[in-house]
Amino acid sequence: MNVTEMLDQAREMPYGAAQIALLEQAIAHADAQRLADEAFEARMLATTGYIYGGEPARSFVTFSWCLTEFDQDPVRYGGWTHHVLWSFKAMVNAMTKFPEIPLARTEDVLDDMERRWKAGGHSPHAVYMERHLVARHVGDVDAAEQWFERWSTAPRDDLSDCIGCDPTGKAYWLARRGRDDEAIALAEPVLAGRLSCTEQPHSIHTALLLPYLRTGRTDAARDAHRRAYRAHRTRLADLGDIAEHIRFCALTGNDALGLEIVERHLDWLDRSPTPWATMTFAASAALVLRRLDAAGHRGLTVGDRPVGAVAEDLATRALDLAARFDARNGTGEQTAQTRETLATTPIGAAVRLAAPGSRSSWDTHTDSGAAEEGQDRPVWTEAAHPVPETSGPDELLDLAEARYRDRREAEAFAAWNAFDDRYADGPLTDLQRARRLDGLGSRVAHDDDHAAAEQAWQQAAALYAAAGDEVRRQIARGRLGMGLLRQGRADEGGPLIEESTAYLLEHGAPGQLARAHLRLAYAQATTGRLAESVATSRAAQEHAAAAEDPSVLGQILSLRAQALGRLGEIEEAAAAAGESRQQQRAGGQPDELAHACLLHGAALRQLGEADAALAAFDEALSVPCGAELRRLVGRQRAGLLANSARAAEAITPLAEEIAALTAAGDRETVPHTQHELAIAYLNAGRALDAAEVAEEALAAFEAAGDDQALGVRDLLVAVYQELAEHESMLTQLTALATAIAAQGDPAALGRVTERLAEALDKLDRDATAAARFAEAAASYTSAGRPIDAVRTSRRHATSLLWAGQPDQALAALAAADTAAAALPGEPHAVWERAMLDYDGARLLDRSGRAEEAIPRAARAMAGFRELGAGAQAGFAGLLHGELLRAAGRHEAAETALSDALALVPDDEEALRGQLEGALSAVRDDRF
Repeated sequence: MNVTEMLDQAREMPYGAAQIALLEQAIAHADAQRLADEAFEARMLATTGYIYGGEPARSFVTFSWCLTEFDQDPVRYGGWTHHVLWSFKAMVNAMTKFPEIPLARTEDVLDDMERRWKAGGHSPHAVYMERHLVARHVGDVDAAEQWFERWSTAPRDDLSDCIGCDPTGKAYWLARRGRDDEAIALAEPVLAGRLSCTEQPHSIHTALLLPYLRTGRTDAARDAHRRAYRAHRTRLADLGDIAEHIRFCALTGNDALGLEIVERHLDWLDRSPTPWATMTFAASAALVLRRLDAAGHRGLTVGDRPVGAVAEDLATRALDLAARFDARNGTGEQTAQTRETLATTPIGAAVRLAAPGSRSSWDTHTDSGAAEEGQDRPVWTEAAHPVPETSGPDELLDLAEARYRDRREAEAFAAWNAFDDRYADGPLTDLQRARRLDGLGSRVAHDDDHAAAEQAWQQAAALYAAAGDEVRRQIARGRLGMGLLRQGRADEGGPLIEESTAYLLEHGAPGQLARAHLRLAYAQATTGRLAESVATSRAAQEHAAAAEDPSVLGQILSLRAQALGRLGEIEEAAAAAGESRQQQRAGGQPDELAHACLLHGAALRQLGEADAALAAFDEALSVPCGAELRRLVGRQRAGLLANSARAAEAITPLAEEIAALTAAGDRETVPHTQHELAIAYLNAGRALDAAEVAEEALAAFEAAGDDQALGVRDLLVAVYQELAEHESMLTQLTALATAIAAQGDPAALGRVTERLAEALDKLDRDATAAARFAEAAASYTSAGRPIDAVRTSRRHATSLLWAGQPDQALAALAAADTAAAALPGEPHAVWERAMLDYDGARLLDRSGRAEEAIPRAARAMAGFRELGAGAQAGFAGLLHGELLRAAGRHEAAETALSDALALVPDDEEALRGQLEGALSAVRDDRF
């Protein structure tokens, strides 16, 4: 790579260490080869790179070198005049932030700046701004106010800061003077426009934090913090601005979020861009850590040290630096400002800054599920269910068992309690005692007391054996096996159920067979024998009509639906779940109906039947059921809504689900739910919240090595595009390409690489975009997708042209032509050939080969006409006509333009106007 190529590449790189390294390499090569112009250019680019890359101290050397060369030969470097003068502003600003640079030296540079401005006939606008900043820095309020007025009234010119940065500096001063409404009035119109400066709009948002907060505009303050900090957080040069956001966290009572920001950036102090940035960051960080320590969070640590100890170290560091600045300045301004920061107290009520569902919101988020604690199972009040007098203990046991079979648990439990009251002290047979223990097992199992249930059923089975009732014994053993399965003890529970089922199938009554089969099907499903479970459930269904429990059919169908779903037989699963839902409506319990609705809705969702799935979830929530089941239904429903026009409805339930999962310690499920929440936020128009939550999900998936990270990255690309966070978008696309390349899927790699190239193209990084389009074409070729390969080859050629590499562009066009010659005659291929001819004609024309461009433009028009693409045919015809006119072939040009106009739809008014204008010009030429 030669020096020119290095400089071209550096221009397309984001500010930071990589760009600085490349520019320094270019400087070294230019000096070694005695390339004076390239050496000057490299140093000017490096001056800007150092400033925005977080190393402004190094910019003093490169700028001084360039200024000396510029003064010695102003004619040779005349094209750099504006750049040289513009850099004076950054130099003055940076010099104030190093206490070792004498203030007099800064004043000298300011005087030199003013002299050059006058000599060039420039407005003093930028000079007044810099004099105001110096006066403000040293605490000369009167002088700062005077320069502010002169700055505000001087006319702007092309050396003034941009329309975003200029009001930003003014807003800071107005806010410092307590003129908050004026600061907002000055800055907000700027935010309504388009800002593309490196420092905007995040800098102006940061300037408005205090004015918004002090004037009660809390929503605007929250939005400004979140938008601005997202940009600042990746830029070492913005460490001083990050300090403002830490202080804002303290001002709004968001100390936990402030701590998170401190921890994220604390190690930046080791490579801080300036002592001033170190001072401001250390003071704000100390403020937040002191507040946490004073609030009783002394167990918190930062870098393995207690927050209190770190806070005091940072406070001392900030005050020491402030003293150095004040010694240099001859004032006490910086110490006063630092002490003011350290003494900051919150303003008004807390403003919640973190997005619901993010990690930072967990410590303050109220777990909505907590209010329902204990509601998973109804609290039975047996006294509310009077038990009739019976002729003896057997009749009462019969009553209790009948009520339990009918799913009237409260009445069953009341009857068993009555049995204890009436007969427990009397003589009982082994069979009566066994039946009572059997009922006790069901009662305590209902309350999730697994150990007590296991003991009760074991004792019941032993007493049934003593009583000689083997059928009842096997039923009790089956219940015990089910209890063991639910505890995860399949090795113990499975054999019990198999033995119980085998006996009952041979000796049990018809009414007992369906539930025996159901228990076996459950055991098979639990141990992964899904196909066997489906077959067993079908056998169970054959006996359901004779079952003593009418709800058993619905349970059989629900279990089958689950097994089929796990087997990937989604259509069959949906059918089984839908049938179960109908059965449970007729005779099931609320929990069982809600569960069937959940299964049906989940299957329908997988089949893409969103409306039907939503109806199923809504029905589940319309019936009384346990809190845990309601959570599962709400989770599925919210996930469905997240991808719809009703995404806003999904946000609260998903955020509450995350809070509940976090409280339960289920960290594995949290990122999956955060992913869905991020989708909901994006579809609801809340891209900032989507970014915050999705970034946390991505970090968790990456830490776990979960492939779900790819899906989150893909989502983040859309989020960053919405937020205009271009560098972040490119980072995610690059990471996606890297991950997909490792999977060996060339078609997918081609798609993501093309997306990356398109993003670069929109940012005018044409050389880099060209390289990515070439990579995409190669991937598509490997995947056997020739049409896609031609499209990306074409864009490779055009990007090279925009990058100022015409020879390479022509070579790429020739390669695309070769690939296009082998395309089939299908419409998609005809379109791509027409596009290639159209772009090829423009490329040839710009390369001075207009004669070759003319037939290509004609072919492009013919191709679009064949497809009935009137507007595209019109554009191609316009190009064809203009090329013919430039070649002096006016009659042919008139024919081409007339033919094109006839193809363009009437509603394409702008294009028709262009064609009519071109026709008029051709006719004027002819006559």
